[in-house]
Amino acid sequence: MNETVRTSIFVAGAALSLLAASILGPAVPKAPAEFSQVGSLFFPEFKEPDDAKSLQVVSYNSDTATLRIFGVEQGPDKIWRIPSRNNYPVDGKERLGKTATSILGIKRETLAGQRKSQHIEFGVLDPLSEVSDYKGVGNRVTLKDGKDGKTLADLIIGKEVKGRNGFFYVRNPAEDQTYIAKVSIDVSTKFADWIEPDLLKLEGSKLRTVVIEKHSVEFTPEGGKMTGKESNTLSRASSTDKWKLDDIDEAKEEVNEDEVRKLIQALDDLKIVGVRPKNERLKKSLIDETGLRLDDRTRREMEEMGYFIVPLQNRKGMKMISQEGDLTAVTEQGVAYDLHFGAAFSGSEGEVEAGFIKQSDDKPEGEKKTEEAEDDKKPNSKKIKSRYLFVQAQFSPEALGPKPEEPVKPEPPADEEAKPDAAADAGAAENAADKPDPKKAYEEALAKYEVSVQKHKADVTAYEEKLKAGEKLVKDLNRRFAEWYYVISGDSFENLRQGRKTLVKEKVAAEKPAGENAEPQR
Repeated sequence: MNETVRTSIFVAGAALSLLAASILGPAVPKAPAEFSQVGSLFFPEFKEPDDAKSLQVVSYNSDTATLRIFGVEQGPDKIWRIPSRNNYPVDGKERLGKTATSILGIKRETLAGQRKSQHIEFGVLDPLSEVSDYKGVGNRVTLKDGKDGKTLADLIIGKEVKGRNGFFYVRNPAEDQTYIAKVSIDVSTKFADWIEPDLLKLEGSKLRTVVIEKHSVEFTPEGGKMTGKESNTLSRASSTDKWKLDDIDEAKEEVNEDEVRKLIQALDDLKIVGVRPKNERLKKSLIDETGLRLDDRTRREMEEMGYFIVPLQNRKGMKMISQEGDLTAVTEQGVAYDLHFGAAFSGSEGEVEAGFIKQSDDKPEGEKKTEEAEDDKKPNSKKIKSRYLFVQAQFSPEALGPKPEEPVKPEPPADEEAKPDAAADAGAAENAADKPDPKKAYEEALAKYEVSVQKHKADVTAYEEKLKAGEKLVKDLNRRFAEWYYVISGDSFENLRQGRKTLVKEKVAAEKPAGENAEPQR
């Protein structure tokens, strides 16, 4: 092949290469699928927050060394409840809406890692998977609809990214890849954050009387015995008055205002930390206000909580004795709150909130144990001191004050008989300027009476409205109280169940002015 032919072949080859390049373009490597998802939403099909009818949060608490599984869901009655907390009704529906809305907008900002081995580093291990020491475990948030339990969103939220406030490592439990995403979800697994924790809903400034019946019921082989019985009554006429204590020796003693203030604050701010359901028979009798309908089951249930039913002395009725005494708080609205202190117990946070739930060891494979079971497996978890509380309300119209008295209509003056005696007429005329005119006085009294009548009508109307409002409030409260035995903290119990030892202090003698009773100078 001569030189001319060889050159022609090379030129033709180069021309074909240029033509192919111009048609096909440069060869670019295809991006992996995990990179192609950067910038996309985690759950693009989840578009309406109202579609979410259940929320479950699983988290690990390193302080208490416990796994917490907490959820809320809407039942057929459209009421939101907490299944793991004895189906107690939810008051924090807005929190669920905000959570659902926040999850809608979470997108994959950056790919952080692609391997399972990196999950511990990013803190996105699944808390529901089989893990040994819970190191690197994240918080798993799951939203489902109410039709067929379809999962709308399911995320594991891990550690916050250093130097990027509000950004966290996040992954879908069905994927190995971990992404960085902006997360603004405030999901709590605390029972109190999802309910109305204010048990009594009373204002301390409206309290007028507090009666504390202090005692303890101790059990011996011979039976129950009441010890430490003591009764104290605090009262005040208005919110600006100081509290007075009955049977106090005012010459030597005075009310310990600091302790009374602590007591009133404890009533004002009494928090629910746990609940136990009452059986249906007991609940119905309390709602219908027909008295306690007792059967063996009800008796056993109440005794477990620290409440004992005993016959009255005349044998014509029964009464309830609380293991640790009672407190009655009466407000100016006419509501008397009866607090009955039951048995004490200590438990983990989950046990305090929902009770000691025994779990079977032969659970089906794959079924997770509840938080309570996990707590039981943690012997070093913190035990919280708590107390059972049985609450009722009564209407006390005396607290509203006396019913307005009807004003008395004045009597008209008696007609004086005409007297012909001139001397008498002269004397009457002479003294007329000194004596009040009966007719004029009557007219003035009658005018005041008419004003009093109108005021009395307004006062009676206001009083009757207070009666109706108080009676309605008591019914509403009892409807709520009837369903539950409540659990309060040990600290709340101590602040409420005070005795004379703390409520009374020795009166400090007033200091005498300088020079008073000083020895006379000689």
